[in-house]
Amino acid sequence: MTRRLSDWLRADRRYFKGTSLLRSGKGGEAARAFDDVLSIFPKHARAHVQRAKALAAAGRVGEAVGAARQAVELAPGSHAPMLVLGQIQYDAGRYEEARKGFAAAAKLDPENRLVRSYLGLAMLATGRIEEGALLIDAHMLYGYEGLEARLLTLAEQYLWDHTDEARSLDEQLTPDEGAREEGPAGLGLQFASAVRRILLWPVARLRGPAAWWRLQAEEAFSVRDWDKAIAALQEAEKAGADLQDTAAGLGMAYLEARNPQAAAEQFLRLPQEVRAEADIALPLGASLFDCGRYEEAREPLRIAAERFTRDFLPAYFRGLCDIALDQPGASTHWFILAVERLNPQLAKKRFEEMMRVRRGRAAD
Repeated sequence: MTRRLSDWLRADRRYFKGTSLLRSGKGGEAARAFDDVLSIFPKHARAHVQRAKALAAAGRVGEAVGAARQAVELAPGSHAPMLVLGQIQYDAGRYEEARKGFAAAAKLDPENRLVRSYLGLAMLATGRIEEGALLIDAHMLYGYEGLEARLLTLAEQYLWDHTDEARSLDEQLTPDEGAREEGPAGLGLQFASAVRRILLWPVARLRGPAAWWRLQAEEAFSVRDWDKAIAALQEAEKAGADLQDTAAGLGMAYLEARNPQAAAEQFLRLPQEVRAEADIALPLGASLFDCGRYEEAREPLRIAAERFTRDFLPAYFRGLCDIALDQPGASTHWFILAVERLNPQLAKKRFEEMMRVRRGRAAD
């Protein structure tokens, strides 16, 4: 059948619209865009592949598998449809089927490092640990398209079950990879605090006791004296200071003092609309997570992850909530964001830690 130029242009526009929607996480809308492409070009193998991804993103796994298999039939010599079929099977927890798909893709393109890294991932998931680890070690630097996030999901799921034997992420990261610097306030901070007291406290006294105690709390924060900050904010509240300011400040002080239960109680005193602000949602989510209240931590960490796009920690801990609630499949989306916002080293470090714990347990 002869195609008009307008058909080509329409299909091209809908294809790129579909890929854009898919990148934005709108799987259902993306699938409809690719349906439009296929209504014009039913044998468009790449559109079938993208439609399969979109259907999987929309949670329509059975249809996604069917679409991927159609693409395999239309392009039997290409590894790409088979790779996508394997990815869909893997995300659905069908690890042996995924392994077969990745192995078939590797036969079609034996030198493709991405395919071989995915084959290694499936081997890890099906218990062929050392074989899988060798492939991951050899090819992980060439991984993308969600490989790192899926590997991170696998590693964190295992490490969560062996928490007592595993090092925390904080122990593995160096400061330039996002770890917070800890320790007592140095002489410079103490000196700055003294100067501020001399210059500003007489002014605070003129504004009343609430302002006086709030300024003392601010000074205590500046030198990381959390006990003093807590005491000052409690006095400020008694003196009539604004509840939102004192509750938020107390929450932060308790969180820094490693008392997440008390921190959560303070943040939860705030009105719902205030808790929905990203600057409050982040410490609220952190305190709830540290209390083991993973279901409650999900929403504030989601807010923080979507707001703080340069920080990997909110997305990472949002994913860990799903791991803790035994829903690893749901964590992959958040781990994709975490890896993108740091680098693949996050997945690599946790993979290496998983292998260390596994080998240690095997040796015992």
